[in-house]
Amino acid sequence: MERKVFLQLKTWKDKKNRKPLLLTGVRQCGKTFLVKDFAKKEFTDFAYFNFDGNEGLHSVFDYDFDVKRILDELGTVVSQKKIIPGTTLVFFDETRDCPRAIQALKYFCEDMPELHLIAAGSLL
Repeated sequence: MERKVFLQLKTWKDKKNRKPLLLTGVRQCGKTFLVKDFAKKEFTDFAYFNFDGNEGLHSVFDYDFDVKRILDELGTVVSQKKIIPGTTLVFFDETRDCPRAIQALKYFCEDMPELHLIAAGSLL
């Protein structure tokens, strides 16, 4: 069964002037499942970061909002894989637990629009 929102994600993926996508909804409604399924079907690589109770992950955003530094740390330190804009879908899950990650979306939009970035959370 394909969800209508899956088609909207595909449209977002193909946009030239794409911005990071903030996906909200009540708890346990399928946000994470949807994004993981989308990544599997539409991208070569997937980098998943869950902020729920992960203080080490939060600390990546404490220093500054330099998106190249953030991606480097997320890629080499946290996920042990290189994040390649245009090829890798980056997914920030449970972002309600890390307000600075939500704030960083602005800088990803301005400084790296070629990156496919989805952030999800409930109660945002």
